[in-house]
Amino acid sequence: MNLEQMKYLVEVAKESSITKAADKLHLSPSAISQSISQLEKEFGVTIFSRSRHGTIPTPDGKFIVSKAYEILKKMQELHEELASKQQAKKHVLNVGCAPALMYIVYDAFLLFHEEFPETNVMIREIDQDHILEELKNGHIDVGLSPFIEYELSNLQHEKGIGYDLLYSGYVCVCAGKKSSLYYKEFITPDELTNEKIVIYNSKGGRMFKDKYAKNGQILFSSNNIEVLRSAILDGHAFSFIFNFTFKHNADVKNGNLAIIPFKNPELIYQDFWTLYPLTKGLSPEAKEFKEKVKFLLDQ
Repeated sequence: MNLEQMKYLVEVAKESSITKAADKLHLSPSAISQSISQLEKEFGVTIFSRSRHGTIPTPDGKFIVSKAYEILKKMQELHEELASKQQAKKHVLNVGCAPALMYIVYDAFLLFHEEFPETNVMIREIDQDHILEELKNGHIDVGLSPFIEYELSNLQHEKGIGYDLLYSGYVCVCAGKKSSLYYKEFITPDELTNEKIVIYNSKGGRMFKDKYAKNGQILFSSNNIEVLRSAILDGHAFSFIFNFTFKHNADVKNGNLAIIPFKNPELIYQDFWTLYPLTKGLSPEAKEFKEKVKFLLDQ
């Protein structure tokens, strides 16, 4: 007995008529009669009896029809469950972002979630070295990260990555109130000589330290941005950040932290990009999320 035959049995039982069941199923009565006859031979029982009251299940037929109902119900539940899972997958947005953008991206999530609460957003902090691989392997739908444009243009066809400019930021020094750097209008490399620095344990963090604070002493490096922030707040060290990294942070707004432009001798700019798989492009959800990030960066 297959699923189609089960549907025939159920409809005949419901309608008490092969003709009416055939009309509902858009089949000929003879097709349904032949199917029922085949089942009766297969099971060795009579499933329906014909009388002036219609086509009525026999005791054995009632048992078979009840089992057909159960199986068809389970199949319907299976279809609904699978459809629900597929629908849920369509509303998952995997975002990968550079550490410098993490605060902004979380604030963007709060705005996004208000408008699209049905979308399950998964945010991962990913260093620049790995974000392209994560995109290529399909682990994230959209990446937000700093890059030099020629690096991306060289990798565009090799890794199948598309890219759009998100924002151009510039390098700053973040210092706490207890630091001698706090009240400076801007800071140059010479002024960082012998100052202690805390760095984010990433390629970018190490590069900035080696390039612009060669004589600075590393207090520690960490991937925990809150620990870095605490060291800066306590006046034990400074750190390099971008102009937007802590821009909406309460400690910046209340004056406990200062974000001071770094010049060598001019401001040092860095482009940040929206990255996505060329084969898929940006989904509507990813586009909306990117716009929220861009809105916060441009404020």
